[in-house]
Amino acid sequence: MRLAVPLLTALSLALAACSTPCKELGSKLCSCVGGGTTRDSCLKAMDNQLKDAAPSSANQDYCSSRLSSCGAPEGIQFCEWVNTRCGKASCGLSNELPADAGVCSAAP
Repeated sequence: MRLAVPLLTALSLALAACSTPCKELGSKLCSCVGGGTTRDSCLKAMDNQLKDAAPSSANQDYCSSRLSSCGAPEGIQFCEWVNTRCGKASCGLSNELPADAGVCSAAP
């Protein structure tokens, strides 16, 4: 039992090291599609798209910038917020940037 905690910690760190900003962003967005097989399907489709596209470092940089801005304001549920104009712009789901035309200047 004493070995289980360090082993799980090491395993989680190893798995985290395999992640990329695009995969983290995709996983975050897949968290809003429901649960069970629906979420599993979303994650599998995201993994397949990332394997097929093989994102460049510039793509990963873009995902990293969207990942850092892809968070709902305090007091607002993430999955509701991500469907707003501000949420879509902040998470890279639209062609707008959050700062463009005051997309996120008011409450979402």
